[in-house]
Order: sequence, then C-alpha cells, then structure tokens
Amino acid sequence: MDTVPLPSPLLSELIALRAHTRHLGWLSERERCPEQYERLARTVLQDLLDGWLAQTDGIGRLEDLIQPLAHTLPQAPSTRCGSPMTQSQPHMTTREFT
Repeated sequence: MDTVPLPSPLLSELIALRAHTRHLGWLSERERCPEQYERLARTVLQDLLDGWLAQTDGIGRLEDLIQPLAHTLPQAPSTRCGSPMTQSQPHMTTREFT
C-alpha cells in the first residue's frame, strides 16, 4: 500500500491558515468591522513574520511574503523542508512591524 507523505506540522499549520482565510475577501464584502479586522489581521501578520524570521535566520521581511515568489528568491529554493535559504536584503524586525 502506497502512503502519501503528510506535510510537517509547520506546513500543516500554514495549510490550515490558508483554508481559514481564503474566504476573507468574500466575507469582507458583506460585513463591516474595519477596526477589529485591522487589529486581528495585524496579529496574524505578526505571527507569519515571526515564523518567516525563524525560517530565514532573522533576515526575512514581511515584503518577501507579499511579493511574487520570483522576485524574492534569488536562487531556486530547495525542495526539502527545513533547508537553509539565504537573502541579502535587510530584514524587518518584529518591533518595526508593530
């Protein structure tokens, strides 16, 4: 029996995050709560930035996650989860983001 490899706990969390956020645009067209949305969105972005900083040894930036992938990775990424990646740009710290 062939088994399908499951993603790591980290990737499982990101998949779950995507599953829970994919309808935000649709819901935002139907509900108005900008102050609460902004506050909660900032905490989600902060969590993503903290994880990205850990993944990139502190040199990742929030912009890396927003820009198209081709513009943020100077070299082809490794296919192995957990392999080191390098960036030559300055990073945004968590204090600069909040």
